[in-house]
This record gives sequence, structure tokens and C-alpha cells, in this order.
Amino acid sequence: MRKLMFAGLVAATLVGAAGASSAQPVVVERYGRWEPAWGAAPPPPLHSWRHWRGHEGDWYGHVHNCMVRYHGYDPHRDMYREGRRWVMCHD
Repeated sequence: MRKLMFAGLVAATLVGAAGASSAQPVVVERYGRWEPAWGAAPPPPLHSWRHWRGHEGDWYGHVHNCMVRYHGYDPHRDMYREGRRWVMCHD
């Protein structure tokens, strides 16, 4: 019985490994295109930000523009620092 279980386990492992090696990575560009040279990809826009509903494909471009234009930009808030206050980023 142990030999049969071991043989089944080996077969399942080989099938799983073969399937994983032939799988192509799936690239979902729901929020636009993010270049790795720009740094770590920002989080998606919050659901409560109604402006981005239906325009999710422009999010990464917006974040990159704000990062370049305003050095204190925070993509988690979609705001940048101006002195002591936070200001919405509109590109």
C-alpha cells in the first residue's frame, strides 16, 4: 500500500512540475503599464476614490507623473506634501 501511495505521489509531483514549467506568466495591465525602473509598483487606487472608477487603466501613468513632478508624493494617499499640508495630485 505504501509503494502505491508513493508512486501516486511521485506521479502527481511530476505532472505538477511539468505543468508549472510550461505555463506562461499572465500579465494583467488593469492599472496601466508600470516600468520596473520607476521603482516598486504602487498599490491600486482605493475603491472609495470614485474618480478612478472606470479609469483604472490610467492609474500607473498618473502615479508616475505625480512622482516625477512632486518629490513628496505618496501613492497610498494620492497626495503630496506642500509645506505642512497634504495636497491632492492632479496631473
